[in-house]
Order: sequence, then C-alpha cells, then structure tokens
Amino acid sequence: MSTSKKPTQKPIKKSAKKPVKKQPKKQVLGRGLSALMADVALSHDETSVSVPKEATDKKPVLENRPTTSQSRNKNIDTLPIDRIERNPDQPRRAFDKTKLEELTNSIADKGVLQPILVRPLLEKPDDKGQIRYQIVAGERRWLAAQQAGLEHMPALIRELSDREVLEIGVVENVQRADLNPVEEAMAYQALKDQFGRRQEDIARAVGKSRPYIANMLRLLSLPELSRTYLREGRINAGHARAILAAPDPQALAELIVTRRMSVREAEFEVRRQNKTARPVTEKDRRRDADTRYIEQQLTDHLGLKISLKHKNPGGILSIKYRSLDDLEDLITKLKKA
Repeated sequence: MSTSKKPTQKPIKKSAKKPVKKQPKKQVLGRGLSALMADVALSHDETSVSVPKEATDKKPVLENRPTTSQSRNKNIDTLPIDRIERNPDQPRRAFDKTKLEELTNSIADKGVLQPILVRPLLEKPDDKGQIRYQIVAGERRWLAAQQAGLEHMPALIRELSDREVLEIGVVENVQRADLNPVEEAMAYQALKDQFGRRQEDIARAVGKSRPYIANMLRLLSLPELSRTYLREGRINAGHARAILAAPDPQALAELIVTRRMSVREAEFEVRRQNKTARPVTEKDRRRDADTRYIEQQLTDHLGLKISLKHKNPGGILSIKYRSLDDLEDLITKLKKA
C-alpha cells in the first residue's frame, strides 16, 4: 500500500525592504513667514497682471476686503500711486540707477507686469479720509512706475505687523541678493533691536547659518569710511573681516582700496601688522585725549599711521608709510590740501 508524499512547502523568502530615502529637510523661513513669503512670490509672478500706462481710469480699491484663503491668492487691486508710500524701515537703501532706468523704460512701454505687496495704514488716512498704503515689497517697481508717469499700479493688500513687514523685507532682499553687506547687517540688527530676535531666529528666517549672521553683524563695528567703501563695492565682506582684525582698521581699508588688494593679500597684511604691532603701554593710556583724537583724524584722512608728540610750545608730527606708493599718495594728498 503506497502512501502519497505531502508536497514539501518551499520556505517563503522575505522580500528585502527597500531602503527608505530620507527626504532633505526644507529650509524653514521662520514662524509664520512661509505663508507671508507666498504673497511675495505672487507679487513677483510676471504673468499675474498687466496695467498699461493708459489705464488711469481704474476704480479705487474696495476698502472692505475678505480674509479667505481664496482672496489671499487671487485678489490683486489697482491703487492710485499717490496713495502709496515707501517704508522708512525698508532694509534696502540704494538702488542701481541704470537698472532703475531700464525698469522705468520697460514700464513706460509695457505697463506694470508685477503687483507690489502693500499693507493698509488705517491710522494714517490722506486729506480726503482715504486709506494710504505702505510698500512691503516692490519699492523699485513703485519708483519706476512714478518715473514712467503712471497714476495707478497693481498691488496685493495684506494686513501685516511691523515685525512681519521688516522680516519680509529682509528675507526677500537677502534671498534675491538685493542688499549690500552693510544694509544686510543693519537689517539683521534691526530684527534684534526692535523685535528681540536672536541670531538663531534670524538665521532660520533667512535660510543662513548662525555664524553667517554673527559675521554680518560684526560688519557694523567697521569705521564709517570702511562702511562707505563696503556700500560702494570698493571692498567686499572678506576685506571687511580682515579690516576688523587689523591694529589700525581705517589705515588698512585705505591701503586695500589704494592698492586694490585681494582678500588674501589683505589677510596677509593683517598678519604682518599684528606681528609688528607694539603693545599698548600705560604711558600710551595716559596720553591726552585731544592728542589721540587729532592723531585719529589725521590717520583717517591720510590713510597712514600718524604719531603726534606735543610739548609746549611745539612738538613732533610723524607720518609712517610702508612703501614708495604710500609716500607718493601722501605727497599727492598734501599738494591737494
């Protein structure tokens, strides 16, 4: 009698789990800023609206605005330009004249293609009792529209706090690289002073690292003339950091501009100066404050180290130069004086 064999059951192979790819973390703009920046993105959408120069008979914006999410995405109003004003706390202070002229010509030809972002100034109506509006993003377009002779322009209207306005201005300009280093540093300082933002908060808001924010804030310690050079683009942030480490920051700034030094050359010069710098003695500390002030004024003016030893009724004025180029520059400046 034959017995039938039971079919052997093959072991079930467990399918290897595919490794789960970690999604890269998205940059966080800051608490509540992501939604605000969506409005800024919309205000830069070139296909949103077009208001030709001839469109000066548009009706004023309705004052009672809905607050639904649909209205936040779709409502673009046309405002009289004379009821719009700039934000005095706008981080960006300077505009490239050539680019502004190009934008003016474009708007004169095609009209305004991008709405600006504004907030209503409910407590500051005009002489006729009509609401005025403050620019949050798009001041350059507003300036160009005025120069092009427009009377109305498209705008997104949002009710925003002072902090939201400043944060939007900082984030927008930093992300679009529209600020010079001094303007950027001043904007970060304003976030700290006016709204108590920590460096970590600011770093998250603009998508930068905390050390980056700290280094930018250090630029505000530069002498005023060095800041001017930085605003004008005659030196960059790398030069500025080298200047801050120099025993005589203003003299180094002048040297960088005069010799057109690279950042690496400026850093080398700082190391050389720090090696040869004489330590401050107790006698130096006791020197007359007026004498130190005159020395600093002359140093700032000539870009060279000045030493004044005053003994009634006369004294000795020493000017230290490092090269023949320095000497030639000094002679030129003295002849012009």
